[in-house]
This record gives sequence, structure tokens and C-alpha cells, in this order.
Amino acid sequence: MLSQDLPTWNFDSFEPYISTETMFVHVAKLHKGYVDKLNNKFFEYELAQKPSYVLKNLDSYFDSDIRRKQYRDLMGGNVTHTLFWKCITPDPSPMSRVNSLSRDTAGLKSEIIREGLSRFGSGWVWGVLTPQGVFRIYSTRNHDTPYMRGHTPIFCIDVWEHAYFLDQHGNRKAWLENICEFIDWRFIDRHASRVRKGIDDLDTWVLDV
Repeated sequence: MLSQDLPTWNFDSFEPYISTETMFVHVAKLHKGYVDKLNNKFFEYELAQKPSYVLKNLDSYFDSDIRRKQYRDLMGGNVTHTLFWKCITPDPSPMSRVNSLSRDTAGLKSEIIREGLSRFGSGWVWGVLTPQGVFRIYSTRNHDTPYMRGHTPIFCIDVWEHAYFLDQHGNRKAWLENICEFIDWRFIDRHASRVRKGIDDLDTWVLDV
């Protein structure tokens, strides 16, 4: 059985910029809902497999289109939120450069905002490493993950409307500008460094091992 990987900060930690109500609903209702549905719809042996592997091999892992879509949507929702909570912090440390990505944070924020605004409908903005070690930023629809492209996610930013409807009243640009101020670049740098060494901790966080 899967357990929800909870954030280390409290729901009110981002006040007044992100409301307690928004964070409570997002973490305790929406994210928890994906975990609960996974536990209800999939066998324990299926949930014990590394999500990074299964999401890369959906076509060969599930012989049913319905099961394949359920896993992609539900585990995708779990994976995205698990990483997102770790990528933001109420107490961000200023960093002029992200060492593992060799990019300045101002430029990264601009790319995140641009990609987030270009995504029609619901989705996520990702920072990823390709198998060749190339860093890229792009967006995906709904809960599709970079694993489905053979890439390893380094960070993600939520652009589903539920993330910003209450606080920004559906203004995605305002949400992106706001959330970019709370990105934990130190965490992202550490995570990227480990991924470059072949270690993807996201599987461990999701599987709670």
C-alpha cells in the first residue's frame, strides 16, 4: 500500500502569498485523493514497482488501455505532487547560480513562466535531464511526466488551475511569478547532482522505502 509523501512545511507556511486553504486542499484533499485511488484500483505488487520504470514502459506494462490510463493519471498525479512539495520552500535561500544546471535562477524563472503560460489547459512545467545529461525545461499536459519521454525530472511547477484559483483567481501569470519566488534551488541542485550520478530519489519518496 502506498503512503502519501507529505511536505515538511505547514499549510500556513506560505501566508499571505499562498493561502492556508489552498495548501490544505491541495495537499490533504487533491494529492491524497490520487494516493487513495491508487491503493483502491491497483494491486500491491503493481504499486511496489518503481514509478519511473512503469511510467517509461506503460505500453508494455499494462495490456489494458483503461489500466494504462488510470496508472498514468493517478501515479502521474502522485509523482508530480510528491516532487512539487520538495521543490518549494517558505524560506528560500538566494542563489545566483544553480551549480548542477549551470544556469542562473533569473533565467530559469523566466523559462518556467514562459512554459507555464504556453501550456493550454492543465499541466506541469518541468526541469529535466535527458539520458545524455542535457538539462531542458518544458511543459506537459495533465499529469503526464517526463518519464514517458525517457527523461528524469529535476523539478516541477503545477499549472493546474486548482493551484492558484482561490488566491490568484485563475491568473496563471500571477501564480507563476509568485511560486517562482518560493522555489528551493538548493534542493533542486542536490537532486540534480544525484540524478547525474544515476540516483533518482523520487522513486524512494513515492514508495516510502
